[in-house]
Amino acid sequence: MSAASLLFVALVAQAAQPPAVQLLADPAAKAKGQTLLAEGTALYDRGDIASALERFQQAYAEYPSPKLLFNIGQASVGVGKLDEAMAAFERFLDQSPDAPADLTDEATESIDDLKKQVGQLVISCATPGVEIDVDGKKVDFVPPSLSMWVMPGQHHVTARHPDAPPVVEDPEIAAGSVCTLVVQLRLRPPVAKAPPGVGLVPSPQAAASLAVVPPAPEARGGRLGRKWTWVAAGGTVAFAAGAVAVGLATQSRFDSLKKSCGNASPEHQGCSPNDIDGVITLRNTTNVLWGLAGAAGLTAGILFFVEDRPVSVTPMTGAATGVLAETAF
Repeated sequence: MSAASLLFVALVAQAAQPPAVQLLADPAAKAKGQTLLAEGTALYDRGDIASALERFQQAYAEYPSPKLLFNIGQASVGVGKLDEAMAAFERFLDQSPDAPADLTDEATESIDDLKKQVGQLVISCATPGVEIDVDGKKVDFVPPSLSMWVMPGQHHVTARHPDAPPVVEDPEIAAGSVCTLVVQLRLRPPVAKAPPGVGLVPSPQAAASLAVVPPAPEARGGRLGRKWTWVAAGGTVAFAAGAVAVGLATQSRFDSLKKSCGNASPEHQGCSPNDIDGVITLRNTTNVLWGLAGAAGLTAGILFFVEDRPVSVTPMTGAATGVLAETAF
């Protein structure tokens, strides 16, 4: 598009506004918009398309003439923002029925060409009050659906509602395709409210029943609340006592065998293999019991620090509750 065409649009934007817009427009804002538009046209003529687009957008913010959207669309194409160019051209055609035929024809041709280079994302959600973010930017979503143009590639869509966990989807959209994303939010059940006036002035009997009662030891996480800690501690004591008892029996048995056969000559020893194996078995049993006592004591120590601590449960987000439709070409 030539700079002359842009300048023509600028003049139309200044002079051909609907009467309602002319009456409501702030003269100072209109003058500032005209200045920004002239600057943008000059920048476009010099080839600084990015700066020209910025001026056109500023002019539209000051004085929102629909015909300025043509300039914004052309400059957006020049900087590669094809999805924004599509949106600008469509709004230009919808809101500027009195625009010159050559401009509407050029906008229509641009839309037909851009449709092959961008994708269309359709978001469907029937939940009132939902907020939709696309690639980190909030979009104006009014249930049940929204259609928007996007660049080809993967996009990040997040749906939020105060009464439901957020839903996150990452659809992959190809050029020239339409991707439909159905978002289903799982709303939490409403909290029941007490009827008006209930509990405002309690009776003496009710006030007595509302006396502060200290929480039970279990609720405070005190000694009686550490059930498994005490189980492990009891196991430690039991295993240790068993190890001591078996160890004493082992020592007694060993001393008895040593006394009865320790001084005999090797060929007349009175210790049978069964006697020796019995002592060895008792010794091994003692070692096992001491090992179990140590493990139980370690478990009791760990449970003492972790049992009865408050647990915070955070609902998982990002569940795949959306449904992606087949891509249409």
